[in-house]
Amino acid sequence: MAGRVEGAGAFNGFWEVTFMSLLVHELIHILLATLAGFVVYKIWGKLFASLLTALIGGVLIDLDHLIDYYIAFGFKFRLNYFLSGFEFLKNEKIYEFFHAWEWVVLFILLILFFKNRTAKSIFLALALGVLLHLAVDMSENGVSFMGYSFLNRLSLNFSISEIISNENYQRFLRDQELYKSLYK
Repeated sequence: MAGRVEGAGAFNGFWEVTFMSLLVHELIHILLATLAGFVVYKIWGKLFASLLTALIGGVLIDLDHLIDYYIAFGFKFRLNYFLSGFEFLKNEKIYEFFHAWEWVVLFILLILFFKNRTAKSIFLALALGVLLHLAVDMSENGVSFMGYSFLNRLSLNFSISEIISNENYQRFLRDQELYKSLYK
């Protein structure tokens, strides 16, 4: 089966569960971003701009995981590593440049500078898409509100032990040991 790790035993079940939970997670992001785009469309009547930019803000925000992955592994891409979040286990850092409340504030402020309805719909849709994405991630990942502040993460040197809760950090350490035993 594609994606199975040879010699990993029970870890293969982890991979399959991780993939399914990631799929559900991304579907939630898509649905909420679509809803955000529809709400903005109802306010300013710009269907395409509203839906597209809400999906960018609510779904494509996850592309910053590729940046974290590259910092950890360079161009050596393994799909199962990426989908399992192994970049965090290797680096012990959480950069995620797009996962930040500061983007929501910036997009809302930009609404004030534009008179054009299309521009306003774009920035509101982006703000709502990012806001809903971060709210879902906060609830599912057990990361605090401040954990999704880029400036806060920067002040903590992006250290995972400082950003996530102690309970999640203990789980992280267990996962890190599993990772190290499988992928030295």
